[in-house]
Amino acid sequence: MKVSFTGILGLAVVLLITSQSRAGSYAQLSSSKSQLGETSPAIVSLNSDDALKGLAHSDGTVTVKEAGTYFAIAAGQVGSARKAGKGSVRLWMRQNGKDVDNSNTEQTVTPGFTAVLVCQGVAECKAGDKLTLAFSVSQADQGLGLIATKPTEGPVIPSMILSLFKVPDTDYAQLSSTETQAAGAAGKMIALNSVDAAKNILNEKGVVTIEKAGTYFVIAAGQAGATVDGTKAAGKGSVRLWVQQNGKEVDNSNTEQSIAPGFTGVLVCQGVMECKAGDKVQLMQAATGAGLGMIASKPKGEPAVPSMILSIFRVDDSAYAQLSSTQTQSAGAAGKTLTLNQTDSAKEVDNAKSGAITVKKAGTYFAIAAGQAGATADGGSGAVRLWMKQNGKDIDNSNTEQTLAGGLHRGPGVPGRRRAQGRRQAGAGAVGPRQGRRHDRLAAQGRAGRAQRDLLTGPG
Repeated sequence: MKVSFTGILGLAVVLLITSQSRAGSYAQLSSSKSQLGETSPAIVSLNSDDALKGLAHSDGTVTVKEAGTYFAIAAGQVGSARKAGKGSVRLWMRQNGKDVDNSNTEQTVTPGFTAVLVCQGVAECKAGDKLTLAFSVSQADQGLGLIATKPTEGPVIPSMILSLFKVPDTDYAQLSSTETQAAGAAGKMIALNSVDAAKNILNEKGVVTIEKAGTYFVIAAGQAGATVDGTKAAGKGSVRLWVQQNGKEVDNSNTEQSIAPGFTGVLVCQGVMECKAGDKVQLMQAATGAGLGMIASKPKGEPAVPSMILSIFRVDDSAYAQLSSTQTQSAGAAGKTLTLNQTDSAKEVDNAKSGAITVKKAGTYFAIAAGQAGATADGGSGAVRLWMKQNGKDIDNSNTEQTLAGGLHRGPGVPGRRRAQGRRQAGAGAVGPRQGRRHDRLAAQGRAGRAQRDLLTGPG
């Protein structure tokens, strides 16, 4: 199987085998219909079963057949059906009809704007448990919600993509923070004051200790925004998020989100980590402006919006890859394959660096790509789309989109390889590890297009 990515700018890719025998439980679901929200919660509808095994699905309700631990990640294409629509959209998870604590996320929408809103978590499930997604909007008269479109180039952009699969019950953690945390010019550790679920992974106020050696998938989702009311001196700039391992910066793990007064969005950083017993993992943030950081809130009648959500779980170490690009890559109206010039780590997966990834071991795979979308020239505006191909063909319902305006860009994450021993890279004039793309002229608003496709099946 060969996998490639089409879109704009640099990106990083994680590829994990989830089942060698194809017998594991998984679901790849999506919706090709726009879904406008109300101020009261509504259940997200999903009308396409792109891949499904060991789970049952009916119109957005996923029923677990086999008890165990599951990882779920939802990517909603938020925006407005009206050109002048503005406000915010929130997205969270429910289990057996009850809101999942600390699972809420939020994205600001401005006129003409669209972005991907991510919500993820590790859930302990019993046979028969039912999982759903819920969403709401700040104003019902603004046409806000989850927006599906069919561009002239590439596959459909679904209003929602949901990936769900069973993970080992032995080592995992779902951690979060219910406290707003301001960032400064220097890197600062992010505290995590809530252990929502954990086994063989310890949390001490944000210092996460891995108890058993192995390969782990790590994804952090921070609610970036202004910690004070915006003024000329505060509430405007950018926030960065990256990972440390054993006190050292992890290469190519830095991500960035531009902030304007009144704006909030989810900044994601994810990747694969090879860990020894006793290794310590920390999340770090920094900001270029005053009064910025990770924002926690408590909407009425909904679960809390944490300032940070961190999901970690052990994966099968027989086949995986952490790939990235340190080069800015321009795009045009026609689809263009993105190159990945860095093989940060790989096993049984080949990276040709031309953009083609070859899976050497048959099985079912989870793949996630995160691009740092932005303008490659001053004043650049428009939209960036990112999707996947398998064996040269577009993968249905894998397309995502991010609006850019006037040099604004957004970073959902340029994940880097997590090694057992990280190495510090001093970026010129920047705090944190190398970011892998230019930021000097760009101030992001919105979320970079995020293509996501679970369960890519290898040959045989």
